[in-house]
Amino acid sequence: MTKTKLIIVEGMWGSGKSTTAKLIYDHLTEAGIDTRLFLEGDLDNPADYDKIACFSHNEYNELVENHSDSIGLIQSMTQSKGNYNFMEYGKCIQVKEFPEALLSDVMQYDIYDGILPLERHCEVQLNRWSEFVETQQQEETVTILECCFLQNPLSAMLGRYDASQDLITDYVLKLGQIIKPLNPSLLYYHPGDISSILERAFDERSSEWREGVTQYFTQQGYGRRHELTGFNGLVAFLRVRTELELNIIDRLLISKLVVRNDDFNWGRVHKQVIQFVEESLGVGTIK
Repeated sequence: MTKTKLIIVEGMWGSGKSTTAKLIYDHLTEAGIDTRLFLEGDLDNPADYDKIACFSHNEYNELVENHSDSIGLIQSMTQSKGNYNFMEYGKCIQVKEFPEALLSDVMQYDIYDGILPLERHCEVQLNRWSEFVETQQQEETVTILECCFLQNPLSAMLGRYDASQDLITDYVLKLGQIIKPLNPSLLYYHPGDISSILERAFDERSSEWREGVTQYFTQQGYGRRHELTGFNGLVAFLRVRTELELNIIDRLLISKLVVRNDDFNWGRVHKQVIQFVEESLGVGTIK
């Protein structure tokens, strides 16, 4: 078996995917395997575009014209690639003072939460993955990614854009083809009882987070069209998303493992996960 260079961990919030990603990272690192880990929300994720804005050249020139007093700041966080200018504003606001009016205009072009047409969103994301694969092929590192292969695309395309399930499926299958040279392995946590898992996630996180995700999935796109509201509306959306994720996983031609942990037997699950990872790396038990 050819060793994998990419391990993807997916699942609903509260399912254990972050803990599992860290478990895999620790296990491989202790075994002396060069490993990188990018959890949900990591602004350094090489395959995702979190808190990055995307402008056409005309849109970028208009931004510069409207905020000429901040041109140095704008240029310092912008990279031109092909037909677009990419602005890493998320990293910038962590270390620099950022004018409120400029931030408001920049966020209008956020790749996940801005006004970009769906076609541009998909185009730049597919290009990002292609760039990541090209770089990763030249390295001996194993990269672990959490949630950016299934959760993020489906959240945006279904939740925000209300795209058709066929379009979403085709998009993720394209991603599957793009990452195939890395011999990827996908680990997916089946949520089981979605209401219970969601309640667990709500208990563990802030009220701001709870309100934010509920609004995101019920007050725009799919949720608005289906008149979803509150906790029950979020559960209804997640049931649709989970069914679509499982259908897509069935069609992906990559190494994959769907894990259920309805009884919260983490000892059994972690053993199953480590065995899957070791098989993906083409090795026996890692000491």
